[in-house]
Amino acid sequence: MDIDRSIAQLSAELDSLLEANLATFASKDRTEISKILLRGIEVVTGLERLRAKGLSTLDALLKRQQTTTDVERVASLLRGFELGAKLAHALHDELLDTNGETKVYRRLFAIFKALDATGAGQIALAPLLDHPDVGVRVLAAAHLIDLMPDRVVPMLHDIDENAGGTSPGFTAHFALLRWKYDGKPGKS
Repeated sequence: MDIDRSIAQLSAELDSLLEANLATFASKDRTEISKILLRGIEVVTGLERLRAKGLSTLDALLKRQQTTTDVERVASLLRGFELGAKLAHALHDELLDTNGETKVYRRLFAIFKALDATGAGQIALAPLLDHPDVGVRVLAAAHLIDLMPDRVVPMLHDIDENAGGTSPGFTAHFALLRWKYDGKPGKS
């Protein structure tokens, strides 16, 4: 499921629907305005379904963990972390849905903690530092900053400087602020 792309597409559809029909709204043609608003409601409902599906997928992954081997559990948790990272950033950047984003972050933290119960531990997130999606990389880096500061602090600085006003940029910035505030040795 490429939930971040689906959310971005629906969000763009909603934006273009509203922008393309500004003249209709100005005309006060109630019939046409009603049609546009109904389509807008369909798009918003689709976005809400995607958010709910993503959250329920993460919940199911966390509940299922007791029935798998350690290797399967780590692989499943990493896939869940990847999905959750993409979903959190899409909810923030595309919909400004901070409530939904917070719900996803709670699941991501549960995934991070669930990795402790495996033989691999939290360091199992390290392969995600090379993920092609900046949102996945930045959240993995933010979670690994205490375990791998030499690798992730420069990465977070780079994302902070180049991600602009996006959710990954904010995530990098605040991870670095926390790092500095905690007074960690070797910080940049």
